[in-house]
Amino acid sequence: MSQTGANRRHRAADEASNAIEERLRLIIDTIPTIVWSKLPDGSADFLNRNFREYTGLSLEEGLGWGWLKAFHPDDRLMEKWPAAMAAGKPFQTEARLRGTDGQYRWFLIRAMPLQDERGNIVKWYGLTCDIDDLKRAEDRIRLIIDALPTMVWTLQPDGAVEFVNQRWMDYTGLSLEEEMEDPTGPVHPEDLSRVLEKWRADMAAGEASEDEIRLRRADGEYRWFLVRTAPLRDEHGNVLKWYGVSIDIEDRKRAEEAVRSSEQEQREIAAQLERERARLVEAQEVANVGSWEAELQSLNVIWSEQTHRIFETESSRFYPTRPKFREFVHVEDRAKVDDAFAASLDKRSPSTVEYRIVMPDGRIKFVEERWQTFHDEEGKPVRVAGTCRDISERVRADEELRQARERIESILNSVSDTFILFDRQWRYLYLNEAAVRATARPLKDIPGRTLWELFPQVVGTELDRQFHRSMDERRHVEFDFHFLQNGLDQWWEIRTYPAPEGLAVFATDVTERRRADEQLRQAEDRIRAILEFSPNWIFLKDTEGRYLMVNKEVERVFRISQEQIKGKTDSEIFPPEQAAEHRANDLKVLREGRTMEFEEIADLEDGPHTSIVHKFPLFDTHGNIYATGGVATDITERKRADEQLRRLSGELLRLQDEERRRIARDLHDATGQDLVALATTLSQLHNAIPSSRRKLRKLASQCQGLAGRCIREVRTLSYVLHPPMLDEAGLEDAIRHYVDGFGERTGIEVELKIPTRFGRMTPDAEMALFRVVQESLTNIQRHAGSQRAKIQLARSAGEIKLEISDQGRGTSWQELRGNGGLPRKVGVGIPSMHERVKLIGGRLEIESSSSGTVVRVTIPVDD
Repeated sequence: MSQTGANRRHRAADEASNAIEERLRLIIDTIPTIVWSKLPDGSADFLNRNFREYTGLSLEEGLGWGWLKAFHPDDRLMEKWPAAMAAGKPFQTEARLRGTDGQYRWFLIRAMPLQDERGNIVKWYGLTCDIDDLKRAEDRIRLIIDALPTMVWTLQPDGAVEFVNQRWMDYTGLSLEEEMEDPTGPVHPEDLSRVLEKWRADMAAGEASEDEIRLRRADGEYRWFLVRTAPLRDEHGNVLKWYGVSIDIEDRKRAEEAVRSSEQEQREIAAQLERERARLVEAQEVANVGSWEAELQSLNVIWSEQTHRIFETESSRFYPTRPKFREFVHVEDRAKVDDAFAASLDKRSPSTVEYRIVMPDGRIKFVEERWQTFHDEEGKPVRVAGTCRDISERVRADEELRQARERIESILNSVSDTFILFDRQWRYLYLNEAAVRATARPLKDIPGRTLWELFPQVVGTELDRQFHRSMDERRHVEFDFHFLQNGLDQWWEIRTYPAPEGLAVFATDVTERRRADEQLRQAEDRIRAILEFSPNWIFLKDTEGRYLMVNKEVERVFRISQEQIKGKTDSEIFPPEQAAEHRANDLKVLREGRTMEFEEIADLEDGPHTSIVHKFPLFDTHGNIYATGGVATDITERKRADEQLRRLSGELLRLQDEERRRIARDLHDATGQDLVALATTLSQLHNAIPSSRRKLRKLASQCQGLAGRCIREVRTLSYVLHPPMLDEAGLEDAIRHYVDGFGERTGIEVELKIPTRFGRMTPDAEMALFRVVQESLTNIQRHAGSQRAKIQLARSAGEIKLEISDQGRGTSWQELRGNGGLPRKVGVGIPSMHERVKLIGGRLEIESSSSGTVVRVTIPVDD
């Protein structure tokens, strides 16, 4: 009998397991993307229905290593996949997958390893998502950007170069990799320090930036450019990327009249670019997919955790129902969703609908839902199961792509350069407004006609030859063309770019540039005057440290003339210690051969002044350093403000400790005593209730227990706020008492090592070290996942060392570092810990790895 019952239970368990497995397989096959799993050796052991339907491979053909046959051989997936397995880390790449029609489309492949408790990989799970349309859109937009006659680039949020367009690389003669390695290389040395100082300030403020600088062309010539940079922000205001353009303003610098005209034109371009700045969309990660199911008879609805995350609900508190779901759906989409659901009840195939949901804070999300209705033997619908996917990013990307196309056309119409797009038979396909004006014909009379019909006089000219060369050889061509006909005498700078349709042509009227040599000299004189009267200290020294030149500000501040300082060294002007430091910094710049930043002190009439000095080498035509230059900014007032801020911070911490001491005393003396009285009264009440009134006696007992817990928690809170033992017995006893209570509350075993006769310290030092111990143990409890911790306190000649360590999961270096090198995910009290230790002259260090985290504090003491 017992054996029969056991068999029956095993069969029931197998049936339940099979049902769960069948439901999971149905959900995976319903997901609108390719899902797979692979063994530790990389061979496939599962491929969902979407893979088989897209590739045309059967399950038997795709399992093992057969799945690789569907990927394009040039994408080297056979090399990338084994390398990813060897690394044992999450893997992501892009590759082309062949469909049943024989055509390849681009897919984003993501893989995640599943590890056992010993860290061994037992299986790989992954998604393969179609990104072909997005990549094609990116290619088209990049082609337009590369065709622009303006140098365009993007930076990461920290200012690192991410992308420069073809125009930039053609101008500088540098590759993208070279630009990323040395982004300031093309900047004129005389402009570099000023440009960097302004850019760092604008980037720190997160504001749009504008500056004029000289950039070196591939042939070594410098030209003036107007550089504009603007931030792209997310919905929270965080900077995602910086977009910038560099506009050639050489003509404006060379000629006064051309300057006025060009400045107005550039202001109009800048205003237009600011209103319509491009927000190019990168490929987004595939949206997370959630699952759900509903029993139609019982109206029982189940959401997966991912579905709860999409709808931003908590699975432990929110119990989904059809009416609650409809409250999320946008009022304009409810009828569409209801109709689709009602129609699906009689269908035997999957259904799909897209709709909007409204979050409690008013945010709108776009959701794609796919589901299928299941029927009983009589054909009645009994159950519905499906998936939902957040497609907000895809919808936003489509909208931004449409806006980007409109902005590109708006930008083309706003610039003064002419832009023309020809097909391969030289018929006009598109002209911007400047090009229409240049043809001197109505726009309606141009499209469909050829260049040679409208301008037969250019046949056989250099323009004719270069246009055919660019079209026939499919290559970028730049040349100057002199148009001297019909009373016009113009020089044009022409740039051609092969396009899928035929040929894209940009042309710039450069007539004034050839007439502006004298204006260029005058412009250079003006720039020298501007630099000369800069509010910063600007100087130039030879390699021996002798002053060659200083600006007016140096003469004013140091009460010394150009003639007096020329030929002198720092040792003849400053005290020996300051002069030695200045010379050492000069020599470092000479050795390194690059711009460097220093903090230097110089004596003035009102005392020592601290300045930030950017020193840079100057090279001759042979690449040898012949001098060093410097730009100094006086930061004395800022240093004084920092010192005042540190004093205020110390006072704030002192007041905070006093307030904690007062609150702890009130909790212990008032609230604690009241709770004790309440517990006593409840005990008397319990004893007064007759034993026959068991329910009342049980309720009274529960109240006694609750009062007891309140007493313990109030006492614990009082001790955590300010341990009285710290004032009475010192740091050693206070830590021991706190560790005992912490172990009882959390179950974490703490090993404590404190030498005998450790002794007392100043109250500030004892309080700072106690707060470090308190915050570190709290972080171990909340974040480390460790059941063991260790505290070591040691005292040696002149210093005390405190070390708190755990055996938890640790924190990565990228997560650990924050502003000023402080940790940012170890605990919210870390900045306060750092400030406390700093105020007593100590040093706080945190190390974290996969084997745990160590917090070290070192403070000086007088023995």
